[in-house]
Amino acid sequence: MKNNFFKSDSRFLLLSIFTVSVFPYNYPLTEVSSIMQNSLWIFLIVPIYYFYKFSFSGVSRKKLKYCGSLALLFSLILKVGRELILYSRLFYSISSILKNLIVVLGISILICSVLIFLLNLSTFDKMKNSTNKVYGFRFFFFLFLIVWMPMLFIFWPGIFSYDVPMQMSELVNNDISTHHPIVHTLLINIVIVIGKIFGNYNLGGLIYTLIQMLICIGINAYICSRLSHYKLNRNFYYLLVGYYLFFPLNMIFSIVATKDVLFSTFFFLLIFKLCEYYIFEKNLLSRNKAIELILIIVLVGLFRNNAIYALLGTLPFILFTKKRKKRNNLLFVFILGIFFTFVSNQAFVAITSARPGMQGQMYSVPLQQLARSYINNPDSFSKKEKEELFSYVPEVNLRNYNPRISDYVKGSFTLKHKGNTSIKFLKLWARIGRKNKSNYLDAFLMLTQGYWDPNLQFPDKFYKQPIVELKTYNTVLSKGFYEDSKLPSIREKIIDSFYTENSYKKIPLFSLLFSSGFVIWILLVTCLYSIYNGLRDFYFIFVFLILYYGTLLLGPVTLVRYVYPYMLVWPTLTVFVIIKANKKNIISLTK
Repeated sequence: MKNNFFKSDSRFLLLSIFTVSVFPYNYPLTEVSSIMQNSLWIFLIVPIYYFYKFSFSGVSRKKLKYCGSLALLFSLILKVGRELILYSRLFYSISSILKNLIVVLGISILICSVLIFLLNLSTFDKMKNSTNKVYGFRFFFFLFLIVWMPMLFIFWPGIFSYDVPMQMSELVNNDISTHHPIVHTLLINIVIVIGKIFGNYNLGGLIYTLIQMLICIGINAYICSRLSHYKLNRNFYYLLVGYYLFFPLNMIFSIVATKDVLFSTFFFLLIFKLCEYYIFEKNLLSRNKAIELILIIVLVGLFRNNAIYALLGTLPFILFTKKRKKRNNLLFVFILGIFFTFVSNQAFVAITSARPGMQGQMYSVPLQQLARSYINNPDSFSKKEKEELFSYVPEVNLRNYNPRISDYVKGSFTLKHKGNTSIKFLKLWARIGRKNKSNYLDAFLMLTQGYWDPNLQFPDKFYKQPIVELKTYNTVLSKGFYEDSKLPSIREKIIDSFYTENSYKKIPLFSLLFSSGFVIWILLVTCLYSIYNGLRDFYFIFVFLILYYGTLLLGPVTLVRYVYPYMLVWPTLTVFVIIKANKKNIISLTK
């Protein structure tokens, strides 16, 4: 059904003026004169008017509903994000809320028109005969090897940053904890074992890096090869391959020895296989393919426990799958995969005698909220409540509150003191929360902003670390394990580009690919696009992605490496959704 509202040119003009009038409140031009500033905004009215006329003319109510809802959400995110970047808090007065709602509405009209424009694109129809060639696995394997190998020479024998020094310390002291995936800690042990055998820890580091790098290359090459069988539009396909081949984070992360790299790669393979087996193949899953999927689920779960919790949460939604045999097959694979993951994890704990991880990890968000409330509104705590809070977290840690990372607070959290229990702590958290609603909301938004705001990219004034840590930290192996770049001058330039110059932020559009929030936006658009087109087969995959995203929001810090699974998944999943939505224009899959 067509929408009659968008039939008058005067209405397009009014919408254009309204949009431009709210721009200065969200995107002020501070470095130009007042006359120049107002002139620029006025000049924008004309192109926006014609763009609105082009996008909104003849738009259906269904399309307007979907695009409008998403546009309102995105506009709200942009406005909230800007307030947090500028003031590290939101303003809750009636006048501030009303002003911000007007700004949100104005920006949302522009975003809605852009979404409608994108939805109207029919690239597949225009270039349906321009399809890619089919490429084999070996071709891509050696191509990735050639392109990525120079990065290893630059950062020889690999990059051992993030939690790796802590894991090495646990191994040397025979004190492994479940704070890190045990399977990954045991893999890191390659560095120590090989180093002791050959008297060269760098050789051990190189062997670990090569193993990880070859796994990453193998899975990326396999997926790029399989995608070529779908006979995609040639331009889309080569853009897709170019992203996996040349995107800097893909090349760099392949040699960064953090648990998140292998997890992200297995996560990527799992999503790809779920799409391939349950959405594009008409036949029921064979025994071999079911075993393959179960093994992938186990690998994903061994490297990140919260992925298994997301899979568990997905099970009820699988029950809504219409095809009974497909539903039963999915349930069988998921349940067995989850079961074997728990069994494997418990076996690793028993074999290594691993101690429990950091107690405060799961309370990261509540601890941040309590710390912010204590600093900003100490009078809201009674003497008894303060004493109770200090029994869980020392006051000095609360005063070290950093809105972007909970490590300074959660690191000393304990339930070991007499009378301390999880239930009592959560009751204290709820009592304080009733008196600090705005502080609780601000604390949560500041901690998670990187996961939903595309405008926020680290480092910022609170969190100084770059989006990827390229320097190997000092370890218990001391001088026996060190950086030995074969191309030191290039290494320094790359480090400067991420640590000081932030060169990637200066490239229009391309810089957005480094933004965790932008990647989440793309996946949200893809999800709603699948709903718009009634692609029910994808729903359980998006439920899993949303639930895993929820576990990130409850985490201690926003890091690009935590979102890296989505950075790998979004291009392929987006293409798969487009294929399904435009299946009449796609050449049948070659077996």
